[in-house]
Amino acid sequence: MKQNKIKLYAKALAEVLVKKDVNEKKVVDNFVKLLISSGLEKKSKEILELAEEIFLKKQGKNKITFEVARRLTAENRASLKKYIKEGDVVKERINHELIAGVKIIINNEKQFDNSMLSKLNNIF
Repeated sequence: MKQNKIKLYAKALAEVLVKKDVNEKKVVDNFVKLLISSGLEKKSKEILELAEEIFLKKQGKNKITFEVARRLTAENRASLKKYIKEGDVVKERINHELIAGVKIIINNEKQFDNSMLSKLNNIF
């Protein structure tokens, strides 16, 4: 039941925020009050992440996560720009288990794994 509520709240928030001429601060303030009154404040991170995905999808944009073993250098960032279009939300996540290389995750669905860990797993 709670999972359905989470999806419903996320979709509702995204639908409101995608409209033009909306007072975002007022919407967010009211949304926080709604979460508290519904007892879902502990699920706010999950709801907001899902709302972000819905919001971006409605605008034809992507959430791109570059998962790397160490922080990207300026040169690395420049070479990864070909995967990014204007308006995309880009995040960098450090995962030392990758050893080296990069894993590119688009909208938490599509994935390109060019990490050393992936290559080693394929060998063995």
